[in-house]
Amino acid sequence: MDYENEEAKRAAEAMSRFLNGYGIRVEDVVEHLARDHRTIQQRVTKFAVAWLERCAKMQADGEFDGRNEASAELGKKFVERTTEQERAMPFI
Repeated sequence: MDYENEEAKRAAEAMSRFLNGYGIRVEDVVEHLARDHRTIQQRVTKFAVAWLERCAKMQADGEFDGRNEASAELGKKFVERTTEQERAMPFI
């Protein structure tokens, strides 16, 4: 068993269940994360950047429809308007 892939899968499934819940306020989660350890904040940003890069790929590959089109387009804009170096988050 690939432990890292299993952990990633469990984390993604937990996030999916959470975000799919009724009455979830993403802003509340953001506020909690903003109070977390600064290194964790950096990792959250790295995650967000990686997600936007993946959204850009969805847009380029046509992997979108009306439900995720805005995400795909935002990802595309983000990648087009930033350099790879600007998107790189150092591990501190």
